[in-house]
Amino acid sequence: MIDKLITFAKNWHTHNQNGHGFDHVFRVYKLAQSILSDYPMADQEIVLASALLHDTYDEKLVDDVPAAKQQVAAFLTGIAFQEQAMVFDIIDNLSFSSQLEGTAKPLTLNGKIVQDADRLDAIGAFGIARTIQYGVSRKRELYDPEIHPQSYKTKAAYHAANTTTINHFYEKLFKISSTLHTAKAKQLAVPRDQIMHDFVKAIESEYRDVYGN
Repeated sequence: MIDKLITFAKNWHTHNQNGHGFDHVFRVYKLAQSILSDYPMADQEIVLASALLHDTYDEKLVDDVPAAKQQVAAFLTGIAFQEQAMVFDIIDNLSFSSQLEGTAKPLTLNGKIVQDADRLDAIGAFGIARTIQYGVSRKRELYDPEIHPQSYKTKAAYHAANTTTINHFYEKLFKISSTLHTAKAKQLAVPRDQIMHDFVKAIESEYRDVYGN
């Protein structure tokens, strides 16, 4: 079953170059496996399936969310996966943007593990690389001190924001460590969070070296 899910996810994301490709998905899968070792009471199949499918119908990645979700549902039906509803419930309430409006449902332990795994890959060295990839795909400016970080109250505003790549660290990524649920994720987040802060400080410092205060 897992091999089929991995193959499906790999084929689904094969052409994605905006930081949400299969390399990201597989790291989330492996991080979820690692966190699962501390939670034998969690449902491994639901957690790993959700990790592998979590970006298949993300609204910032696909044009037609219902159609993409239906494709995933058809695939799961085709392989006789029995827990579609639970997987979709996790995916639908997983993302940072889904929680901005306060409408996201509370996650179960299974969902918290997947969310922690996904958020861990949003920070640290891979997180920096992915943020730059996504910024390039959106044609965002890397850094401009005249464009200040923003706060967002809706998903639409979050996705449509005319911000910079460096602002994204302040707007989202620096906040992630405080949102993690599991002890292992919190432990892994400490050096990853520091790497991001060091990187952003270096960008800002080198900018001042060139342009002055």
